[in-house]
Amino acid sequence: MIKDRERNKVSEEVREVLTPAIEHIESEIDAIQNKKIFWHHYTSGGCGFDSGLRRLFHNERYRGVRYLFGGKSGGALQDILNKFSNLNDMFYSHDVLIDELNRCYEEIEKEIKTPELGERLEEMTREFNKGKSATYRLKGEPIENSFQFYGEYLINLEYTIERSPDSIEPHIDFWEENQDELLKFRDKIHIIEIHKQISEKLIQLTELDEKLLKKLSKIREKYRKEYNFVNNEIEPFRGI
Repeated sequence: MIKDRERNKVSEEVREVLTPAIEHIESEIDAIQNKKIFWHHYTSGGCGFDSGLRRLFHNERYRGVRYLFGGKSGGALQDILNKFSNLNDMFYSHDVLIDELNRCYEEIEKEIKTPELGERLEEMTREFNKGKSATYRLKGEPIENSFQFYGEYLINLEYTIERSPDSIEPHIDFWEENQDELLKFRDKIHIIEIHKQISEKLIQLTELDEKLLKKLSKIREKYRKEYNFVNNEIEPFRGI
């Protein structure tokens, strides 16, 4: 009976903590390597990474920002941290790096979002739409709030803008047509310095993520062997 209770608790730790953390860390490494990191300033006033990177824990300062571990995983998370205390330090270091990166992007936003850029974007978007049919015109946020929309294209130095195959995407047409001029707004000494800091911090984050991934995977595999998870009982051990 005691062994069954222990097994159920471990099963919860795998489902609620280990597997979500492993999947998140894997996706984070991929986002860093393939420039899929997108930072966003929310209308609520908060700011953070909309895709690619994510805090592990909630932080009141970044309350509008997504994070991995919510209330559902609280008990299982605490059990894991009690058993493997060095994980707590690694998780904390991860979120410190995310916060430092967030502050770097906030600094870039201050440098890029100038009245000059706003005025120029209004002119450029109006000019782009002239003579175009409705299908190929900018509409929605790219025209109604071009300062915010294309300002974030400029802010996100670690994001590759890609169009969907065989699609009509006027907002990307506009970017491709005008990016040479717009990128000049990013050509500032302070932004170049901050980008170097971002690159260094992303290297640190990748190194930490790789250590975390190894640690979490080792714990999960230990549980699989010790508690003999088989017969489709629990992800990710289905079929083993």
